Amino acid sequence: MKKGIALLVALGTMILILIIGGLAIYLVTRALNVTAGQKRYQTAFEACEGGLELGVLNAHNGFEAHTIGEATLLKNISNYRVHIYVRPLFATTEAGAVIKFARGYFGAGQGLAGGGASYYYKIVAASCGLAGDSVTTETEIKRVIGID
Repeated sequence: MKKGIALLVALGTMILILIIGGLAIYLVTRALNVTAGQKRYQTAFEACEGGLELGVLNAHNGFEAHTIGEATLLKNISNYRVHIYVRPLFATTEAGAVIKFARGYFGAGQGLAGGGASYYYKIVAASCGLAGDSVTTETEIKRVIGID
């Protein structure tokens, strides 16, 4: 009788150890999947930031060349395909007044007397990886021409 109880206790202990070991393996595997997803997201975000920097450079070069216009760029950054959209916005500031927005470009210095012209660019970058992970970020930059 004592041998039978010892066998049952040994089998019960072994089953308990197997359940705990299986649970530990499951939790470690799950944590590795979460960590891999976080790493892919961080890499996609960094590629998106690179796309924003390229968009800012494109807007700056367009402003310096006096060609303010829309641009759509497609770049491969690391293993990510990054779509970059540069869209100019136009705003005039009047002395002591609010900013008035209108889509379009009317020429440098077209603000009212005592004001100036502020040029805003909206830059959107969207990155997409091979595993389907994607990130979209956007920013706005401003350039000002004062009227003397």
